Formats: sequence, structure tokens, C-alpha cells
Amino acid sequence: MARPSLARCTRPGAAAPGRGGRQSSAREAGTVTIELALGMVTFALLLLLTLTAIAIGVDHLRCAEASRVGARLAARGEPVSQIVAGAQQSAPEGSRVTVDAQGSTVIVTVRAPERGIFAGLGIDVTAVGRSVAPKELR
Repeated sequence: MARPSLARCTRPGAAAPGRGGRQSSAREAGTVTIELALGMVTFALLLLLTLTAIAIGVDHLRCAEASRVGARLAARGEPVSQIVAGAQQSAPEGSRVTVDAQGSTVIVTVRAPERGIFAGLGIDVTAVGRSVAPKELR
């Protein structure tokens, strides 16, 4: 008498041989697709946050340099319009430049506009550069 094959001896709904004995059901059919979609969305958000943070860091460097340029111009006794124009050339687009003379020193502050997703979340990570220079005597 011949023995029946394994495929004929399994119960309906039972796991097929070679699948680790795990049953698959209709509920688990789209699990991998959902996990992949959530992983891609998470990766995209992390990439966006990372690139925005890098851009803010670059803005900080540019604001610091722009404030140094403005402070050097102010120390030489240049008019305020030239100080602002000189600082604006090095500053990020849309930055505000303020010049404040206090006694024998000049303070130049450059503030970049808020960036991307952080501004929308209400997190203040505005890039600011401030430089102080003594006025030169002529």
C-alpha cells in the first residue's frame, strides 16, 4: 500500500511545509507593504529635518561672517547704509542687519529668517550673528 504524500495530509488552512509552521492569514497580507510605507515616510521626515538643520548651521556661519564684515565697516566709520549693504552681501537672503553704536564700540547684528519645518513647529532656531568692534580714531 502506498503512503499518501504530505501535501494531501495537511489540514485546510494549515501552513504549507517549509514555511516554518507559521500560518498566514488575510490580515497579514498587507503588513509588509504598510511597514515599508511607514518606513519610507519616516526616512523622508528624518531627511527633511537633517537637511534643514544643516541649512540652519550654514546660516549661522554666514550670519557670523556678515556681522564681522559689518563691524569692520562700522569701525572704519563708514555710513550705516554701506555697513548694511556690506553685511547683506555675506548674509543669507532675507536677513535683517542692525547697527548699534554704544560709546566707543559698534555692534552689528545679522538675523536670518526662520527656516522650513522648524518655523512651522514653533521652534525658534533662527540664525543670528553679532559682532562688536571698537571705533577707529581718525
